[in-house]
Amino acid sequence: MGGGGLNAATYEKKGRSQGGALADYAMHKKKQMKWGGEHSFNNFQMKIGGGVGPVVAGVKKTRKPRGGIWGNTVNVKKRMDSGGGPDRIQVS
Repeated sequence: MGGGGLNAATYEKKGRSQGGALADYAMHKKKQMKWGGEHSFNNFQMKIGGGVGPVVAGVKKTRKPRGGIWGNTVNVKKRMDSGGGPDRIQVS
């Protein structure tokens, strides 16, 4: 899972939208999976789900810190990718 637009260096400053950044990222990941599968003689497939909206980010645990993002946007995104087919990009 990845999060975009979580810092000050966002696409909006360059005249682009977060939705556009999400689409660019998804297409790039899809190409990388295809290339990796062809060059390792495997047939990798991935499901991609995307959504734009508010999230809460934080760090949990003290011994082995783990970062994460939570919120309705994350829940909808997870439903989008789990309900989609392999090599498909689902966007809410």
